[in-house]
Amino acid sequence: MRHTILVLMFAGVCVAAQESDDAVKKERKLFQGKWQATFAQGFDGKEQTDVEIQLTTMEVDGDKFTMKTGSLTVSGTFTIDPTKKVKAIDVFFGNGKDNGILGIYEIKGDTRKSCFALPGKERPTAFRKDKGFMTLEWRLDK
Repeated sequence: MRHTILVLMFAGVCVAAQESDDAVKKERKLFQGKWQATFAQGFDGKEQTDVEIQLTTMEVDGDKFTMKTGSLTVSGTFTIDPTKKVKAIDVFFGNGKDNGILGIYEIKGDTRKSCFALPGKERPTAFRKDKGFMTLEWRLDK
């Protein structure tokens, strides 16, 4: 009996993991391509100017991204969890997993928004545009 329960529990975990993997693959496809910023606010609470916004683009390929703002280029990787009540995104800069920030995201059609907490802080639970949070909004370049 104990063996049967363990087998059923393991099978349930495997099915749930498969559904989660499928959800991530499906959702990650929505991130792909070149994005143009439409709004950006830094951790200091200040919004970028219209000129800075026009110069801010991001290209996503798989789980890798390259963001450019004028002459500044930042690259890294990201992971997502679309199964969370508020969809979660973790961004890692450079080649490592040690220098990441925790955030949330939403994609509707060709628009995407993200909100990130300061490094070392807990993930936001809602989209915020105040000091201590970085908020980015994008439009897919077609």
